[in-house]
Amino acid sequence: MSRIEHVARLAEQMHSLKSRTNRSYASLARRIGVSSSSLHRYCRGESVPDSFEVLRRFGRLCGASPEEFSELTRSWARASGSGARIG
Repeated sequence: MSRIEHVARLAEQMHSLKSRTNRSYASLARRIGVSSSSLHRYCRGESVPDSFEVLRRFGRLCGASPEEFSELTRSWARASGSGARIG
C-alpha cells in the first residue's frame, strides 16, 4: 500500500469516528488542541496529524473502541511518514 493509500485509510477511519459524534469539527478541534480546519483536513485525507497525541485525544473524544484505536494507531503510523501535507 502506498503512503497516499494509508493516508486515505486514516482519513476514512477518522471521518467514521467523527460522524458517530454529534460534535462539530470546531468543538472536537478545540478539545484536542488543533484548528477546525486542520481536523477537517485530517478527516478528508489532505493532511496527517503531526502528533500522535492529537490522534489519541481524537479517538478518546469520539469513543473509539480499543480495537478501533489500535487500527487508528496503525494507520497513523503508516500514514504519518514525514507528517507533511498531502497533495
